[in-house]
Amino acid sequence: MNLKRRFIIFGCFFVFLAGIIVSEDPIKAIWSISSFGKDDFFYEPSDIEVDPHRSLIYIADSGNNRVLAFDFQGKLGKIIGSKGQGPAEFSNPTGLCILEDGGLVVADVGNNRIQIFDKDGKFVQSISTRSVQVADLIFKDNKIYTISTFGSSGYSLDMSSEKGTQPLINILDNQGNSIQSISVDDFPEAHPFLRAIKHRVCLALSKEGKLYVPHFAINVIHIFDLAGKKIGQFDRPLPFRPGAPKIIRQTSEEGVIRMQATFDFITQDARIDQDGNLYLLTFTESYLDRTKQKDKGMDLPPHPERIEVIDTKTHEVIRHIEIDGDTRAFALMNENHIAYVYVNSNGEVILKCIQY
Repeated sequence: MNLKRRFIIFGCFFVFLAGIIVSEDPIKAIWSISSFGKDDFFYEPSDIEVDPHRSLIYIADSGNNRVLAFDFQGKLGKIIGSKGQGPAEFSNPTGLCILEDGGLVVADVGNNRIQIFDKDGKFVQSISTRSVQVADLIFKDNKIYTISTFGSSGYSLDMSSEKGTQPLINILDNQGNSIQSISVDDFPEAHPFLRAIKHRVCLALSKEGKLYVPHFAINVIHIFDLAGKKIGQFDRPLPFRPGAPKIIRQTSEEGVIRMQATFDFITQDARIDQDGNLYLLTFTESYLDRTKQKDKGMDLPPHPERIEVIDTKTHEVIRHIEIDGDTRAFALMNENHIAYVYVNSNGEVILKCIQY
């Protein structure tokens, strides 16, 4: 009998980045907003998706249990959903996906389901996902490719597997039934909590049907085909050695195990452009080093990040795009524009558009 235990991740994320700058043209800020509508604000945004055909920027405003739609000038167009359990209501919506017809798919994590909306934001369908946790997702060929946790989507993991590995990607049919999982045995881990940390990933799909799976806490990007076959992997040159995940505290109460761990945190989000280049949202300084500096009384700015652009044929970093620190998610717009959300030194969440 499998005993399901819920592991709640608390702890430090030690962070890093690297690469060789081949091209680094000036970045131009186009616009930014922190408030909109009638004194409305973002709260814990988790994901961004862009519909380039309709010039819309969708944001999973997770803490406010809704999805926001802005035009390419930063003007609020519509608000989809509110807190609840009914149709078009959310509990911690995290991941977004744009369908070919302009429809919107939302990973409604707190309600254990996926919700689908048409291009006008009207509710279409709800798909139960109680068999697996879905934090982000991609629809392709009538299948749903999902990951269980990413970015700031939450740190609760249901770890029932006794194996040395766990799924990186769960594949569902269009009714939410689990039909396949994708995993690797490159870095098995006996401890389930550390295994969960090592197997946290983000997900990007190329036009050729390749799934790029960058890991959060280790320096590796796996590549799979849509059938789940591993077809490659690579890493990047980093400016310092990643620290291995380490358990520093563990308690148990009423069947709930709480653990605290420290680990380096490398890649937070991933996208692929029309030319097939891979964009990775990556931290540029170690959280551990910054913590030591803070302990000495130093006042530090938000945690610095940048976006690495990688040629998927050579796996080389071809440029860096400098962005604001503490960026939570980003999306590629048309004509060399990027939209992203970040938290500034005053704690304000800002949506920003840059040209690169």
